[in-house]
Amino acid sequence: MIPFAIAAVLSLLLVGLVRHHALRRGLLDHPNARSSHQLPTPRGGGLGFISAFLVSVGVAISVPAGAGTDAAAAGPLLGAGAATLLVAAIGWVDDHGGAPVRVRLVVHVAAGILLLPLVRGAPLPVALPLGVAAAWWVFWTVSAINVVNFIDGINGLIGLQALLYGLFAALAGASGGWVAAAGASLAGASLGFLVWNWDPARIFMGDVGSGALGVCFVALGAGLVAEGRLGFIAAFLPLAAIFLDAAVTLARRWRRGERLSEAHRSHLYQRLANGGGLGHARVATLYGASAAGAGALALAWPRGDAALLAATLLVLVAVGALLERKAA
Repeated sequence: MIPFAIAAVLSLLLVGLVRHHALRRGLLDHPNARSSHQLPTPRGGGLGFISAFLVSVGVAISVPAGAGTDAAAAGPLLGAGAATLLVAAIGWVDDHGGAPVRVRLVVHVAAGILLLPLVRGAPLPVALPLGVAAAWWVFWTVSAINVVNFIDGINGLIGLQALLYGLFAALAGASGGWVAAAGASLAGASLGFLVWNWDPARIFMGDVGSGALGVCFVALGAGLVAEGRLGFIAAFLPLAAIFLDAAVTLARRWRRGERLSEAHRSHLYQRLANGGGLGHARVATLYGASAAGAGALALAWPRGDAALLAATLLVLVAVGALLERKAA
């Protein structure tokens, strides 16, 4: 598919340029007690693959009938693009010296609001008043942005999740519409990034990429729901493992009285990669297998929201319990 190829080649080149810039400017992540890498590594590679993604989507939807995008969808898509750029911008600032938590939160909420025209036609599993539904989508967007940031802690994990979710969206929307083109673009851009980020990583994604990627996940999933291709649960099911990891870890840290905003290494994926002896590549592949399996289930039963969620959570909890013993 042309959007996939455009995004992959652009991403490969742009991430390399960002790496060169980071090395010249000394924009490096240095190892510390809470990190999972051993050597100083350039950061900010997300700027390259997010730029490639947006360019590829722009080209795809500009071609007449190429992405099945009509005039009515143009405004919401521009809002989604603006949300992605806004979150990427605050992430870039954070990568270059830090941005206050409150400022980041305001930007993330603003991104959720910018996505509202896109998600307006996406029904939720439970019918809600318009204002409550809008608040849910803003909350979901802010949650996705931060979950991706939390899980972007070892080489290749989030890049592989993005590749697989992009392929999932492209397959689910394959009969036409902008989601298929955007999904293919995300998959291609992620593949180009993974060439640089697979273990041992030569550059990290940084907040510029992880935050923007959270917006992309919500936009693609909401698009699939709004187009009537999948139910809400099915549309986001491939992301179940990373959301579950983040939710369980946050709950544990809250119970222990720890500051939730502090950096740490207590996520399951971190403990498996560091103390569990699996290493970055194996853990990234394990989480990728979870995303692929959940995606296959969602494509097979696009409307079985309740059953899909129950079955997936049952499997993830069982596997997670086994992995907890490995990570202990």
